[in-house]
Amino acid sequence: MEAISNYGLKGILGFLFGATVAFLVSISLKAMKIIALAQFSFLGFLAASGIITINLGRLLEIANDILSWIADSLESVFSSILELGSFGAGFAGGFIGTTLLLETLNEDS
Repeated sequence: MEAISNYGLKGILGFLFGATVAFLVSISLKAMKIIALAQFSFLGFLAASGIITINLGRLLEIANDILSWIADSLESVFSSILELGSFGAGFAGGFIGTTLLLETLNEDS
């Protein structure tokens, strides 16, 4: 009986952790969108004014490097979580459930 309650506790904790991570990711992405929009607007204004010159080739190269690093990191994190069994299943359920709930709440408002 102890093994069942231990697996259940790990699943519940994984679900709560996954829900928390999904909520924090959602808030962080909204904040990053606002900051990125402000930065690009300001840099676009400076470029249009002739104050600075933007090297778009180098900028895209840096963005590609950052995105590949993020993809590699996420792959490693999610493969590690999935190897944790009931905690990983709970985490995936909490993350997916909270993400879908936040999307439906955002569509309603």
